[in-house]
Amino acid sequence: MSPGLVIVLLAVVVVVGVLMSVKIVPAATSFVIERGGQYRTTLGPGLNTIVPLLDRVVARFDLREQVLSMQEPLICRDDYVCEAALNVYFDFEDPSIAYRVDRPQQQLERAIREKLREFAGIVGRDEFLAATQRLTDVAYDATRRSREDWGIRVKRIQVTDLRGPGSA
Repeated sequence: MSPGLVIVLLAVVVVVGVLMSVKIVPAATSFVIERGGQYRTTLGPGLNTIVPLLDRVVARFDLREQVLSMQEPLICRDDYVCEAALNVYFDFEDPSIAYRVDRPQQQLERAIREKLREFAGIVGRDEFLAATQRLTDVAYDATRRSREDWGIRVKRIQVTDLRGPGSA
């Protein structure tokens, strides 16, 4: 093999290695990096470097505020079916924790749904339909562990609609 060909091949390998080691993370985004199946680091927006073939991007998180819209039928103590619609505004505070949770947004929704059902089961229809602030407080209570356990920060919860039976 000629020395010129070896130099060209070596140059190509070096260029490919450099290109594989550079990760450009868009604004308001975060990449979680693993090495050997274990968490290594979280890359912030901008130009970052990783070790090619050892490090890999396992999760990408949008760090902007996101909205989770929920519409939930709830059975009150007096067996009426009422419906609550609410918006949960949240963002990912710590992607290194959030990537360890299987579908953190669904976990958040499930936690809120369980607390709302529990609340509806102990109040009557009329009290439920008049309890917008209590409903918000119950939903906030359900999200307490979201910051430590799931890396999610709930910014605000807005009850958009409460309907009783027979309302259209």
